[in-house]
Amino acid sequence: MKKCKLIYNPYSGSKTFKFDLDICIFVFQKAGYEVHIFRTIKSGDIREHILTMDMDYDLIVVSGGDGTINIVVNAMMERNMDVPLGVIPSGTANDFATFLGLKTGNVEECCNVITTEKPKKIDIGIVNEQYFINVCAGGLFTNVSQNVDKDLKHALGSLSYYIKGIEQLTNFKKIPFRITTEQEVVEEDLYLFLVLNSAGTGGFNHIAPSASITDGMFDFVGIKAKPVIELPKLFFKIFNGEFVKDSGVLYLKRKQFQIECLDIENLQFHETTVDGELGPAMPLNITVIPRKLAIFGKF
Repeated sequence: MKKCKLIYNPYSGSKTFKFDLDICIFVFQKAGYEVHIFRTIKSGDIREHILTMDMDYDLIVVSGGDGTINIVVNAMMERNMDVPLGVIPSGTANDFATFLGLKTGNVEECCNVITTEKPKKIDIGIVNEQYFINVCAGGLFTNVSQNVDKDLKHALGSLSYYIKGIEQLTNFKKIPFRITTEQEVVEEDLYLFLVLNSAGTGGFNHIAPSASITDGMFDFVGIKAKPVIELPKLFFKIFNGEFVKDSGVLYLKRKQFQIECLDIENLQFHETTVDGELGPAMPLNITVIPRKLAIFGKF
């Protein structure tokens, strides 16, 4: 019999996944899998478990948000595990799962996708020896996900990120960056930047409409430091797919990026996030690893 490791974060999102465990076990057993469950109870235990578990699993499934998926992928890469990964989105922000065509809250459908579709090899990224699946970001707003109150996050979902972001408008300050790629060196004052594998983050799913997780490229999106009064018009373009074409956006599609913050006095501007969690300090060296991870989805 095939073996499936099901890893879940009971603290993600609305904390309701535990009520869907029986559905998961039923679907996977029906598909011929022996299901082994791991529930995270403390920080770091998912990584520790993956690094010490048996290597004879045919499938790993993770339920949680982008941050939980990131932890699993990093541990899998650290152990050099070539095992297909299934995702059951249950976090507050499930941007990567959305790009895979998986709907939050429809656990049975996600399990059926995992058991009936063939896995596809997708790109992942590495930034300063840390892997990511969806986005590496820096500048303003990048600490929003860490600063949102958990109760507010559970009550309002991704809307809580926007509310917290609005609170930071008074802190808008241009940040000088140098972006070096295999083709150019660009110095630009930005408010924030995103290096995207998929098309979006933070609940905005059309930031980079041409993004692909199988093209061996990342999409760099930088918001140029313009008067704050001009930003609402710019951000409105996110909804019609015209965002990256605006003159207020620095847009690049490359395989590698070196990103430096030229404001050496404000260390807070050197902070980054990776898949919504705390990332490495700048400078950043970001590289695409083409077709590295086998994953299930409808894409």
